[in-house]
Amino acid sequence: MLKQSVQGFRRSFYLARQLAGRDIKAQYRQSVLGILWAIVPVLMTSLVWIFLQSSGTISLDSTGLPYPVFVLMGTSIWSVWTECFTLPTITVNANKSIITKINFDKEALITLGFMKMGFNFLIKISMVAVFMLLYRVTPGWSLLAFLPLLMLTIFSALASVFLAPIGILYHDIGKAIPVVMQLLMYISPVVYSSPRTGLMKNLMQWNPFYYMMDDLRHCLTGGAIEHGVFWIVLFLITTLLLMLSLVVYRVSMPIITERMSA
Repeated sequence: MLKQSVQGFRRSFYLARQLAGRDIKAQYRQSVLGILWAIVPVLMTSLVWIFLQSSGTISLDSTGLPYPVFVLMGTSIWSVWTECFTLPTITVNANKSIITKINFDKEALITLGFMKMGFNFLIKISMVAVFMLLYRVTPGWSLLAFLPLLMLTIFSALASVFLAPIGILYHDIGKAIPVVMQLLMYISPVVYSSPRTGLMKNLMQWNPFYYMMDDLRHCLTGGAIEHGVFWIVLFLITTLLLMLSLVVYRVSMPIITERMSA
C-alpha cells in the first residue's frame, strides 16, 4: 500500500503542479497587494509584538538578536508549520468537486498543498532575509543546516495528513487546528526567548516546538545546533508516522469519495 502511495505521488505530480499554478494565480490575481498577502499576517503579528516590546508594555528577556529580527523569524517559521498542519485538510475540502467527478490519484492533493506552502515560504523567508540585512545579522555555516532541519519539521507536520479525510466529513477538524496552533504559539518560544528558570522552563522541556524553534533560529544566525538527539528522534518518529499517515490516506480516500458521491 505504501508503494502504491509513492507511485500515486509520481503519477499525479503534473496534475498537482497545474492545480497549484491555478490556485496561486487565483488567490492573488484580484487583490491590490497581490503576493504581499502571503506576508501581511506575519508582518502584522510581528509589528504588534515589536511595538509592545519597544513601548515597555511587556518586558522580555534578552534574545541575543535585534528583537524585530527575532520575532519575525519566529512568526515566519510558525506560520509555515501552521500551514503544514492545515493545508492538507483545506486543500482536500477545496477540491471536493474534482474528487467526486474525476478519477485521479488523491496524493495529488497533498503535493498541491505542499507546493502552495512552498511558494508562501519563499516569500516569507525573503522577508526575513531583508530584515537580517537591515539589522546586519550575519548567518554562518550553520545556515546550511537550516533547510534540511526545516524540511524535517515540515514532514513531521505533514504526518497529520491522515486528518484530511476526516476533515471532509467533520469540518471541526479544519476549524480546530488553527485554534490549537495559536495556543501552542504562546507556549512556545516564538515571540520570546526560552525561559531559563521557573515553571515555563520545565514545560518547555516537553514542548517539541521549543527544540525546533531554538535550533532553526540558531541555524539562521550562525549559532550551533544544540539539540542533536532531538532531531535524530524526530527523524525516526516522523518517518514512521508519515508512512502510516500515507497508508491511512490511501485507504480512506476512496471510501470518503464514495460517500461524497452518494
